[in-house]
Amino acid sequence: MTTLITEANSILGIEIGSIHTRAILFDVVEESYHFIASGSAGSTYGDPFFDIGEGAFEAIARLQEITGRILLNHDGNLILPSQAGAEGVDRLIITVSCGADLNLVTFGLLNDVSLETANRLAKTSFTNVIESFGINDRRPIHVQMDALLAARPDILVVAGGTDRGATRSVARMVSMIATVLQIIPKEERPTVLYCGNQAMVKRVKELLDKITEIKVTNNIRPTIDSEDLEKATVDFGKLMMDHRMQNVGGLDRISPLCSDQPVLSSVGFQRVVQFLGKQYDPAKGVLGLDLGSAHTIAAYANNKENSINVFPSGMGVGLEYVLQRTQIEEIEKWLPELIPHEEILAYLWQKTLFPATIPATCSSLAIELAVARHILRMTMRELSLRGAFVSRTFEPIIVSGSVLTHTATPQQVLLTLLDGIQPLGITPLVLDKHGIIPLLGAAAKINPLLPVQVLESTAFVNLATSVTAESNARYGNTIMQARLVYTSGNYIDAEVKQGSLVVLPLKSGETGQLILKTVRRTRIEDVEMTSEPIKIKGGVCGVVIDARGRPLELPAEDARRRELLKRWAFMLGG
Repeated sequence: MTTLITEANSILGIEIGSIHTRAILFDVVEESYHFIASGSAGSTYGDPFFDIGEGAFEAIARLQEITGRILLNHDGNLILPSQAGAEGVDRLIITVSCGADLNLVTFGLLNDVSLETANRLAKTSFTNVIESFGINDRRPIHVQMDALLAARPDILVVAGGTDRGATRSVARMVSMIATVLQIIPKEERPTVLYCGNQAMVKRVKELLDKITEIKVTNNIRPTIDSEDLEKATVDFGKLMMDHRMQNVGGLDRISPLCSDQPVLSSVGFQRVVQFLGKQYDPAKGVLGLDLGSAHTIAAYANNKENSINVFPSGMGVGLEYVLQRTQIEEIEKWLPELIPHEEILAYLWQKTLFPATIPATCSSLAIELAVARHILRMTMRELSLRGAFVSRTFEPIIVSGSVLTHTATPQQVLLTLLDGIQPLGITPLVLDKHGIIPLLGAAAKINPLLPVQVLESTAFVNLATSVTAESNARYGNTIMQARLVYTSGNYIDAEVKQGSLVVLPLKSGETGQLILKTVRRTRIEDVEMTSEPIKIKGGVCGVVIDARGRPLELPAEDARRRELLKRWAFMLGG
């Protein structure tokens, strides 16, 4: 461990997003890695600069001002490696989430087997699936070829055939692809990722090698009943990053300074969640949610499996996708005050045009938090449909996103998460207030010690531990008596009523013993309802017992619903 620290004390991470570019400094303090500070600037990958370097060096300059540490020399270049530990940094890492989504076409054999898995692989990154082909496709072959030709994809994902399974069908499919690609100008031909029957790799390369670039990964459907996306997801992420290197201006100039190849933010995010999934309760698993401007990233992991899903819904650029698929009433129902539909829509469409704006009034903040709830609910619903996790009990849930970290109070953030995610059981909720998880994942490859130590530091906010109590009792009836016993021996009692939120103060970093005595039949997911105390951790908002029921239901009447939303906020101290 000491060797790792000696080799690279200071590490500079640059996260290049669609709206902001952030420079983040990690360094050793008292023999342990810590998050030091962050500098932010507007991203310059798009108009008028089309060069990420401008925003990156402005962010570094801001970081330099904040820390007082000299990072740039007189010519404005990064000092790398550090000089006598006083100037510059030892290592540089970069994560990227900017750039247009790539267009994909997927191929498989059976629609509900290999083709379904190929589409699932496509959804692990920043992509649009614009066409899919399988042997169940009823279109004549010439119509399919015309459709592929018209699609003009950036990448083809080709799956099909279990290991030692179908070969002729795979060969016919790849032959059709080869025929169409020869018609496309060479410089416009898509890269092919082959993830099918491994016995066909040599034949597939023979058919495609001279026509276009082909990458091979493992068979994502090795048997008819099993799916294996882990290695393919990593290889797919590298392929996506290769496209970013070619198409994001300035990235090719700054990447030679890096200690490792730049990685997609989603890849870094997944690495950290995967690491945490091996540390916590394997029966629950860890859920990570990043509510960004253009995308929402959702990663899940336990000690055996992990998954990553990228959704085109976001709080800025991605709002257009949300609004096109949402009735305004679905957002309005989360507003505690009456705001006309026209005003809500005007604000949100304006946000799609100027995604860097932050809410300046209580009303605009309320609208953004209502949208955040809706996006979280959309995300959780889609994750459930995809079978992305075993149950809705997690330990912990880690969230990030500027809508949750910039202007809202901890109580507002907590209520947004409880309403949007609706966790079950006992769930610690953790806030990545600096948005550093992707960079920690990128750093793990060059220094595994850094993310471990930073994750244990104060860089993250323990928001609260949520205890979800479910009962069929009538609204307002007492369902439990709760007692929180502190390490000092002092305690606090509370009566838990159906439909309520009860806050028990317990500071972040402290632990206590929670004793629950049921009055009416009540259940907490994955918890035996006995008189035995439950060890529980605190947070900025303490321990919160959520007895509002699952799924959460809101009154249909507008006035009653708004009054209830205000009451919930009041219960949390908002």
